[in-house]
Amino acid sequence: MSNHLLLIDGSSLLSSSFFGNLPREYKFAKTEEEKDKYLDKIRHSPDGRFTNGVFTMMASMLNVLKNQRPTHLAVAWDLTKEFTFRKKMFPEYKGHRKDLRPELGSQFSLAQEVLREMGIPEFVFQEYEADDIIGTLARRFEDEVRVSIWTKDQDILQLINENVRVWLITSKCSDMYAELDINIKQLNIPTGAFEYTPIYVDHFYGVSPIQIIDRKAIEGDSSDNIPGINGVGEKSVVPLLQEFETVEGIYDFIENSSEKDIKDIFKTLGISRSPLSKLIEESDVKLVGKKAALLCKQLATIKCDIEELSNITLDSLKLEINEEGMKNIFTQLGLASLL
Repeated sequence: MSNHLLLIDGSSLLSSSFFGNLPREYKFAKTEEEKDKYLDKIRHSPDGRFTNGVFTMMASMLNVLKNQRPTHLAVAWDLTKEFTFRKKMFPEYKGHRKDLRPELGSQFSLAQEVLREMGIPEFVFQEYEADDIIGTLARRFEDEVRVSIWTKDQDILQLINENVRVWLITSKCSDMYAELDINIKQLNIPTGAFEYTPIYVDHFYGVSPIQIIDRKAIEGDSSDNIPGINGVGEKSVVPLLQEFETVEGIYDFIENSSEKDIKDIFKTLGISRSPLSKLIEESDVKLVGKKAALLCKQLATIKCDIEELSNITLDSLKLEINEEGMKNIFTQLGLASLL
């Protein structure tokens, strides 16, 4: 397939870009008040708007467009954590996340404005997250074009197949390539990202891409405040999924076997400390056991059939940058060095 669709998690890339381009004084400030003292050191536009994240994001994007030459492109954004379908399902979802400070928060609308002037398709919904937009577009077009996804969100690994790859932004990418004996200099992917294929998901996570959902359902995810099953971790989850494939498969085995048979199988799988008591725990006041695992699986599953995107065509995602619009907005924001 000569055509190549690049799907970018805009919220993820902008956040990474912001934190990757900060003055030392701000970066190492210990309090909010101390950060306030160094706001003037953060990159600004001539009219005083914060642009450090936007600048770095656009520099990275233009570099990738030059090197990868995708034929089609779309950027997905998170709008709010308060009104998504996951929040309605589980009110504590992402409940521990603080509001963004203005120097980052203000750059989301600015980045969207820049992309709009460049003529790059963008998508955002109140009910869905960027992952769901990307999942829907990836599944919609994966049989027509090669698909690459650029993000720092590990959830997106569940979408990987032979025609969908993920460029995961991670500080560990150099070590990961070294472990695989791959020369990073010969790769043509974004700096600071690891390119995941089905084989590499299995290598680093011990499961297939689709099982990333089941692993997260049991292990939980502190970044999204998904609890999982407390006390059941990687050493139990991976062998259980390798044997029984899904959360439902694990519980089907447990519910149809004697306690002795269960513990014998666990031992055969190399699980030294049996997680059985945690897996079958029940409570009227806490989210535990099977109930927790099944709810967390729903929360961890990317929605790949957003109805509002059903009329999007591949042609509408064709990459055709508005050079004049880009020049004008870059000049206005003091980003002319990127032109």
